[in-house]
Amino acid sequence: MSTMVDQLSTSQACERIVDLIVAGKPEGEELLYNTFARGLRYLAAKHCPEYADDVAHDAILAVTKQIRQGQLKTPAALPGYLSIVLKRTAWNKKLESERLGANDEVFNTVVQTRSDDRADPERLLELQERAKILREGLKSLKPQEQEILTRFYLKGETPEQICAGMKLTETQFRLNKSRSKQKLEAFTAKRLKSTIRTQPPMAMRAAATSR
Repeated sequence: MSTMVDQLSTSQACERIVDLIVAGKPEGEELLYNTFARGLRYLAAKHCPEYADDVAHDAILAVTKQIRQGQLKTPAALPGYLSIVLKRTAWNKKLESERLGANDEVFNTVVQTRSDDRADPERLLELQERAKILREGLKSLKPQEQEILTRFYLKGETPEQICAGMKLTETQFRLNKSRSKQKLEAFTAKRLKSTIRTQPPMAMRAAATSR
């Protein structure tokens, strides 16, 4: 599953990755990404093709966190551990997308890059509410996280432009974008869940706003 770097064997790379991440060095996460990202993306495409990149990146972030917490006792088990986490991540992503819809659509709504004139008032109200929550979520992120998501999604800059402007490597950009988007999705999911509990049904609110 891995694309090796620095001419290391798989076992050597896994041991080095774990040691670097446990030591808190960012090179460990980058090595983890460079070694396994391609294979994870291929595996993710089998389980969740529409979100393959996001699933692969989220799995890497999750495993990085778990390594830091000392949950991976045997470095040689890293490839299999990644596969297990990826499958679980893909399943959760499917459930999340079915429940909440794609955040990319909400980004497009924020900047009005596309609109659906056929959308009924209830759907439009839902998108407006998600857009509001999304803006709040952006403000809750760190400045660098806000900048990456704003430049990529709202301004439509390419990864190359963002890397040049923010002095990031491609790997740093991808990891930071995934981590930032993950935080934003968590914020959005929490707020939407709270909104559903505390507000009346969407149809009732749509009727109220039309009066």
